[in-house]
Amino acid sequence: MSEPILTVRGLSKTFVSAGENLVILRDLDFSLSPGKRVVIIGESGCGKSTFLNIVGGLEAATSGTVSAGPYEVHALSERELSSYRGSFVGLVFQFHYLLKDFTALENVMLPALMRGMKRREAADRARALLADVNLESRAAHYPSQMSGGERQRAAVARALVNEPQLVLADEPTGNLDPANAEVVRELLFSVVTRHGKALLLVTHDTETATLADERYRLVGGKLETA
Repeated sequence: MSEPILTVRGLSKTFVSAGENLVILRDLDFSLSPGKRVVIIGESGCGKSTFLNIVGGLEAATSGTVSAGPYEVHALSERELSSYRGSFVGLVFQFHYLLKDFTALENVMLPALMRGMKRREAADRARALLADVNLESRAAHYPSQMSGGERQRAAVARALVNEPQLVLADEPTGNLDPANAEVVRELLFSVVTRHGKALLLVTHDTETATLADERYRLVGGKLETA
């Protein structure tokens, strides 16, 4: 058995609201093996996005540890977290967050350029990824010229451009109609598999969960097998 690519131990998250403590995550343990595709389902507001944000270094836990590859995420400085997010993890959100004044190709290239990759290499890698998500013909189009499904597919390509080991996806089909949701859902799973990445996806969509290797439900701040 290979070592887990992600290990979470004793993770808790408490928000203070109107003088009251609201416990979102409660002493949660979790591990993810390389190459596995895992989905966490649960009702809106149960803490799925909070959990993913903590794993992605976007939010701090109240207590507990998160280890991802060589990174002790819970102990990283802001600069180290930026490096972690730019190299080890790829992020896909419910909203695509493509820059409106950049083409699809330029949007996918941008994270690689920010890491110091030469422009030609970044462009070649971005074109290959756009082809992988069936968008090679849309490379020169701006987000306003693309459908919702196409924008989200471009966001998947962007998440992979720096060759992350772990892809984190937060309700990636939540803003799409059923037909586009099915396309993006199946494409996301197939692309991460072809590129040999581990996938951790949170959603309330049970259709998405059927594609996973492992499924969990977040209930009462804890994970249980779904």
